[in-house]
Amino acid sequence: MTRARLTLLAMLLFVPGLAFAQTNVAGDWDVTIQSPQGTNTVLVTLKQDGEKVSGLFKGPQGELPFEGGTLTGNDLKFAFTVNVQGNSIIISLTGKVDGAAISGKADFGGFGEGDWSAKRATGATTAATAATATPAPGAASSTAGAGGKWDVTLMTPGGEFPATATLTDTAGKVTGTFGSQMGEVAVTGSVEGAALKMTFVAQTPQGEMTVVLTGDVDGDSIVNGKADIAGMGQMAWSAKRAKQ
Repeated sequence: MTRARLTLLAMLLFVPGLAFAQTNVAGDWDVTIQSPQGTNTVLVTLKQDGEKVSGLFKGPQGELPFEGGTLTGNDLKFAFTVNVQGNSIIISLTGKVDGAAISGKADFGGFGEGDWSAKRATGATTAATAATATPAPGAASSTAGAGGKWDVTLMTPGGEFPATATLTDTAGKVTGTFGSQMGEVAVTGSVEGAALKMTFVAQTPQGEMTVVLTGDVDGDSIVNGKADIAGMGQMAWSAKRAKQ
């Protein structure tokens, strides 16, 4: 890959104003569904891993976990199954995410349709704040200490480009967010000893691009960083733990 193409790619991925950040729906939502039987509001906790969405409905009848949801751009789709008089009915929800609100259509197993909407629950933990939260009692953190907020610098042929990463490190499992001033994308990864590996999917005008970041955690620094961009090229990166 030429230096010019790699620089342009870096700009599309990371530079504020040009980056296309992934919508983040992780957290608690007050969901209101208008069904043929009436209107009901339940608490739903959504989890996000790139474009994959799962979650948990918390209604009067108990908790209903679900998987297999998707988030493409601002288009959210997921479904869950309820038991009605011994029959299983799949309720499918599709909607548009607009910041802290969602609105769309619900299909009740082919027996009817209705509108639904959602707002982030008061005091909900968003993906960004969850990434800095203290691990629950009993949750072990790796000795490498990748958790926290980091100021990231990507070294491209066209110069240095800043970014940020907010990470949670629990027993070697790394989650969090990575992004610029335009927004954030969900990150997953791992840390073994000092070796850190993170992956996220960036949305660009050329389509989705998977970015894999590797490096060594050295106290309040990440060194020896390499960023592989969808097999198209590699650039160096480093990070410093942000001062609180």
